[in-house]
Amino acid sequence: MHRTLILVALFIIAASGCAQKEQAPTEADTPPDTEGQTSAKPDGHYHPKGKAPSKHTLAVIEKARASLPFADKRDFEEQKKGFIAAPTYMKIMADAGHAAWDMDRWQWVLESEDFDSVHPSLLRQAKLNMNYGLYEVIPGFYQVRGFDLANITFVRGKTGWIVFDPLTAAETARAAKEFVDEQLGELPVVAVVYSHSHGDHFGGVRGIVDEADVRAGKVQIIAPRDFMQYSVSENIYAGNAMSRRMFYQYGVLLPASPYGHAGQGLAMTVAAGNLGLIAPTRVIEKAIEVHTVDGVKMEFHNAPFTEAPSEMHTWFPEKKVLWTGENVTGTFHNIYTLRGAMVRDALAWSKYINEALYLYGKQADVMIASHHWPRWGNDRVQEVLRGQRDLYGNINNQVLHLANPATSTTRCSTWRTRASRSTRSTTSTRHRSRLASSGTTAAITALLNTTAAR
Repeated sequence: MHRTLILVALFIIAASGCAQKEQAPTEADTPPDTEGQTSAKPDGHYHPKGKAPSKHTLAVIEKARASLPFADKRDFEEQKKGFIAAPTYMKIMADAGHAAWDMDRWQWVLESEDFDSVHPSLLRQAKLNMNYGLYEVIPGFYQVRGFDLANITFVRGKTGWIVFDPLTAAETARAAKEFVDEQLGELPVVAVVYSHSHGDHFGGVRGIVDEADVRAGKVQIIAPRDFMQYSVSENIYAGNAMSRRMFYQYGVLLPASPYGHAGQGLAMTVAAGNLGLIAPTRVIEKAIEVHTVDGVKMEFHNAPFTEAPSEMHTWFPEKKVLWTGENVTGTFHNIYTLRGAMVRDALAWSKYINEALYLYGKQADVMIASHHWPRWGNDRVQEVLRGQRDLYGNINNQVLHLANPATSTTRCSTWRTRASRSTRSTTSTRHRSRLASSGTTAAITALLNTTAAR
C-alpha cells in the first residue's frame, strides 16, 4: 500500500453546502404555543423551527436547570485562562471555495442563558466550546481552539514546533499554524504526534507538513501502536457506511440554531475540508517509551481500546504536563457510537486512566487534551482523573450488574431513579457535582437501553 492515503471529506462538504442553502424562517414558520403540534412542511424535509417542545420536554429541561450544578464555574475559568488573541475572521475557507469552518454560525449560543429547545447541559457545553483563538497553557505549550472539532497543540522545541493532533482538515490546520506564526513568530514544524486513530486528530496534517520533508527526515510523525490499521479500517473500509450514519449522529445537515444544530459536545462541529494522512515514521510499540524530540523529553503511554482502539497519552516530565489525548476531556464520552466506530471498552478505559493517574497524575501540574480546555494544579488534575476513571468504571460495573439478571429497560429506569436518590443522600457536594455535570446516570441508562433490550 502506498505510504500516503488521501481522504477527501466529500460528505462533510456536501453537508456544509446543504446547510448554507437553508432559508431564514418566516413568521409562518414559527411553531405554535400548543403542545407539539408543529410538523415538517409537506414540500420540505425540514421545518426551520422543528417541532415545539412538549410539556414533558419542558418539564425535563426545567428540572435539569434546577438540579444540575450550574453554579460551579471552574470550567469557564479554565476555558478562558491563557487567552492570547483571536483572529479577526470567523470563517475559514476551503480550497474548494466553500466555508470549511464558520464560528459565526453559533453566535446565538452566547445570546441567551436559556432555550426551551436545547437541554441546559448541552447549552452550557456549547458556550464553553465557543472559545476561539490562541491560548498559552504554560510557556512553551500553546493551543489553538475553536478552529475544528479538536484542538491543535503546539509544543516549543529547540528548533521548531512539535504539533499534537493536526485537526480534521488541511485548511483549518493551515489557518491555525498561520495564526501561531502571526502571534508567536514563524517556526517550522519538526514533529507531529497523532494521539489516536480518529480522523479529527490527523486529517489536517498536510496543511502544516510537506510529505517531502517527512521522507527527507526533516519532520517526524509519531503515532501509537496499530495506528495505521485502525485509521484505515475506520476511514476507508467502513468509511462510506460510517459517513452516512454520521449525518444522523451529529445532525450536520441541520442549520445551526436553537431548533437545529446546537453543537456536538466535543466542539461545535467538524471542519468541512480536505482530509489527508501521512503515515507515521515512528510507532510507539511498547506500553511505555521515552523519546527526546527536538530537545523535548516525552514519555509515551499506550492506552489501546479506550476512546479509540489505537490511542496514547504523553507525559512531559521536565514540565510536569500530562497530555491525555481524548481519554480525559471536558465531557463524558459515549461508549457506543451511532456512526459505527468500534464499541469502547469502558473497563479498559477506566484502567488506563487509573494508570495515567498513578504514573503521572500524582505529580502533574497541568493536564491538557485534544478537546476542550486544560486543568491547572495537581489537586484539580487528580480530581478530574479520578472522576473520569470512576465514570467509565461505573458504566462497566453497572451494565453487568443489571444486564446479567436480564433486567428490562423499564426496571433499569426504576433503578436509575433509586440510584439518583441514593447518590443525592450519600455523596459529597463536590462528587455529586461531578456526577451530575457528566450525565453519569443518563449515560448508564442509555447504554442499558441497548444492552438489556429484548
